[in-house]
Amino acid sequence: MKRVYIAGKLNDNAVDYIKNFNRMIKEAEAIRKMGFAVFVPCLDFLMGVILGYWEYRDYFQNSQEWLRVADAIYVCPNWRSSKGTKKEIAIARELNIPVFFDKKDLVNWRVNGTMLL
Repeated sequence: MKRVYIAGKLNDNAVDYIKNFNRMIKEAEAIRKMGFAVFVPCLDFLMGVILGYWEYRDYFQNSQEWLRVADAIYVCPNWRSSKGTKKEIAIARELNIPVFFDKKDLVNWRVNGTMLL
């Protein structure tokens, strides 16, 4: 099963963070239902709530180790103003991990082993 890192905008004011969290979970679930294993960085939020002392760097450092072992990265809509997502895309490209912005392209890659350019 191919492992897909789900990237997207999260960090924002409280209300927008919840909306971004919601969008990311829904995108991840759709991809999971297509037969992929997913890692969703926003789930680290629960660790921060329970531990109470996590900083942004804690979240980012933890999730990046998962990105580094992913077979692909899928970028959720509404990501363009996210500095973190831009860093994740750059890291993925440095590591030759395919980056997808469309679920159809992601499925085509899994089925055919190729990327649509």
